[in-house]
Amino acid sequence: MIPLYSLVLYKRSVNRLVSFSDGKLLVENEAGEQKKLREKDLLLLHPGPVNTIPRALEKGDFETAHAMLMPEDEESSLPVGWKELSELVFGEYSAPAALSCLRETLEGRLFVLGETGPLALSFMEIQKTRKKEEERQNAEKRKQAFVLAFKAAKSKQAGPLERSQEQASFIAELEAYALGRQERCPLAASLGISETLESVHKALIDCGVWEASFNPWPARANAVLYPPRLAFPSVELEPGLLRREDLRALRSLAIDNSWSKDPDDAIGYHDGNIWIHVADPAAFFGPDSDIDKEALSRGATLYLPERNIPMLPHEALDRTGLGLAAESPALSFRVKLSDEGYIQEISILPSMVKVERLSYEEADRLLEAGDELLKSLDRIARLRHKRRCANGAVDIDLPETSIHVDNDQPRFFPLEPTRSSAIVRELMLLAGEAAGRWAHERDIPFVYSSQEAPQFSPTLSLCNGDDSPDSFDGKAETTGENTSTVGQSPISFAEQYRRRKGMRASITGPEALAHRGLGLPFYSQVTSPLRRYQDLLAHYQIRAWLAAQQATEGPEKRGFYPPLSTDELSRRCILAGQASACTRQAERDSRLHWIAWHVANNPGLRVKALVLEPRERDAWVLIPELGLECAIGNRPALEPDQWVELIARRAYMPGPQLDFDRADTAFQK
Repeated sequence: MIPLYSLVLYKRSVNRLVSFSDGKLLVENEAGEQKKLREKDLLLLHPGPVNTIPRALEKGDFETAHAMLMPEDEESSLPVGWKELSELVFGEYSAPAALSCLRETLEGRLFVLGETGPLALSFMEIQKTRKKEEERQNAEKRKQAFVLAFKAAKSKQAGPLERSQEQASFIAELEAYALGRQERCPLAASLGISETLESVHKALIDCGVWEASFNPWPARANAVLYPPRLAFPSVELEPGLLRREDLRALRSLAIDNSWSKDPDDAIGYHDGNIWIHVADPAAFFGPDSDIDKEALSRGATLYLPERNIPMLPHEALDRTGLGLAAESPALSFRVKLSDEGYIQEISILPSMVKVERLSYEEADRLLEAGDELLKSLDRIARLRHKRRCANGAVDIDLPETSIHVDNDQPRFFPLEPTRSSAIVRELMLLAGEAAGRWAHERDIPFVYSSQEAPQFSPTLSLCNGDDSPDSFDGKAETTGENTSTVGQSPISFAEQYRRRKGMRASITGPEALAHRGLGLPFYSQVTSPLRRYQDLLAHYQIRAWLAAQQATEGPEKRGFYPPLSTDELSRRCILAGQASACTRQAERDSRLHWIAWHVANNPGLRVKALVLEPRERDAWVLIPELGLECAIGNRPALEPDQWVELIARRAYMPGPQLDFDRADTAFQK
């Protein structure tokens, strides 16, 4: 039992035992603070009695004591009592002597504190300890040298920090934190900066490690920032099992933006049949291949203003992109419609097609010139749009802007409304409905996209324009005034915004439910397997079912893959959804980054903004020329669809943060 008024240790802290109470020991530290503890939690240092905690003795020959206790050939620590060590060093076992021994063990040079008292370190352990301490001191010197270099670079008293051998590890710690790869950055405190992403980001710019234009957001979103490092197969999995239909004689058009580099769909019409041809990468690899695993980990192609990072290896586009070669392998969807726009017939088949690539502007000029194929496709698209609107589809047409960055210079390209883009959109939706119906009728486990009915006022209109042959369908033109037009009919962008706010989140999975926002009873995304994993999954299932119908022994016995189960589809949809969420976050944040960079390099920039939603304290606006939505002051009060001129007040890159003043109030502040 520990004696009363003795010196005891509790968690390396010295206390004095002052009483026993309720089976516990009441101890008091040097500051007079008392605590009740269990005896097993205490270590006896000196039996006392002591009235106060004394001062430790200042000097003692611990080296001689250690040499007397520790044989030279001993490799392990040896236990020593407080009494034995005190008498060896000081010739007495007093409370001050015991406290001096405690101080020595806590320093850990020759002795350390064990569970029952001091331990004498072996000579081998001492060498390791001294080497470790030397390394710690050298690391501290390097750290202090870096701190001085950092502060000099930050204050511009010296040149930018360099990734030298001495500084590389410290720079790497700052970058890892600023890129979201580690949760803490202890170095920040030593540098005199806050331990926040924004502060460390700014510090890396200020000391010259990062350019002010550097985009950290894709890394922070945990997006994959390199293309797949896998070879793409040069031959199909089983070309003899699924023979390709020769459709090269049919005229097929791949219509997209002029800067598009990954054409994965084309459209055509012949003899009452609508053809939607889609790139066919799933013909070359299966759902358990390394390429598939890599695609699943990415979820989608990453489209950044400064570069694109594909979901599949680059060779996939070279071999299966439509119109990049004289002829292209495709998975073709043949659809026949009723006069009312309902689907009557569906067939899906591997094919070989000859594709002509057109920009939207080129296709519009051909349509205006009377191109028969485009006229037929235009008629079909109008019929389908009318059918979807009758089923409750919601049109949302707000101005869009594409941002391209070259040599750190952002360029903004407003996506002008074209009739051909509306045609392509309708036929892609038709392919999605056809694929969903086709799979559901055959009871094939499949990937569907669904959406519940939107939530907004029943007085809010759902669709834009009309679908007569002379009307302009589906896209809005900004006039620069307080009105906008679809064809000849004015529409409200504020109304488009209210529609968007009322939409529910879409759901991807194996359950076949209606997509109310599109006005479709079935819908599956199938037209972009080069850049969306969900589409690739659908292609796996289609091809597996087609192979099973043609195989006599079972496709898996011939080297082809069987259909995935419903549970496996669900699992992959979840994983792909998580990965593509990172991709979308990286894209959104990167757009804002480059918009801020553009504004920062154009002080006092004036832009026109369209009011989408006035609110009590502010107003939500759209700046079409930047492709930006943001809040501005709402005093004096603004009206929906009102145009207002803004002046850029601040663009802070590490945020990034953008602030605009209204031109009509900027000089009243």
